[in-house]
Amino acid sequence: MRSAVLAVLQEAKQAGVRGISKTSLTKLVYLLDCLYAEGHGGQTLSGAHWYLHHYGPFATDLASAIDELGVQGVIQSKAGESKNKEFALFWLGEYPIGPRVTDLGLSGSLASRFAGYISKYANDLGKLLDYVYFKTTPMRDASPGDQLDFQGLAIEGEQTPHRHTHIKDPAKIMRLLELSEAMRKKFEVGRASDRAMAAHRPIYDGAFSRAMAEADAEDVTSNGHIPFDARLI
Repeated sequence: MRSAVLAVLQEAKQAGVRGISKTSLTKLVYLLDCLYAEGHGGQTLSGAHWYLHHYGPFATDLASAIDELGVQGVIQSKAGESKNKEFALFWLGEYPIGPRVTDLGLSGSLASRFAGYISKYANDLGKLLDYVYFKTTPMRDASPGDQLDFQGLAIEGEQTPHRHTHIKDPAKIMRLLELSEAMRKKFEVGRASDRAMAAHRPIYDGAFSRAMAEADAEDVTSNGHIPFDARLI
């Protein structure tokens, strides 16, 4: 449970998120558990006892663990008040360095999806609550007070559809944008290199151009048939 909390805060730190509310931290640990269950036969990473609460998935033991980590100084915390409601923000300081989710058993593709969750939801509690409540498998058909079942995620993780579809995963979209930007920069570097070469390219006069044309014409007339061999490698 401790590792799951630290991993979420480490990913948030890497993404530049300075502080996460306790509610957001709890829901992000839940999403991490969902992804972990996809690749580990329905088992969760945190081991928390999740059940359906008023605002979606909740685990009393996880909430206690977060508070304990704050009291021990393992994670940083700050209490505040907004609109007459108290809240607390949590984050990782310089030390300890939390584990990466891949170190805890997530595949590269699942880790990318979790990075997308952090980027999209860490600073938007409303969208986070909407997503976990309405769009995650353990919450389907659950009633208030029910223990959440992650076994359905194991079945989803085993499915490998082979059909073309629109990309909806934010992490994949971000990766495609990064690749597109990298290709654009590479192209610009290539154009700059071409311009530099052009600046130093010898200037051939008309006599040279005519001589080259005549030489090409001689090659064509002397050889007759020009063999052509195009192969795809």
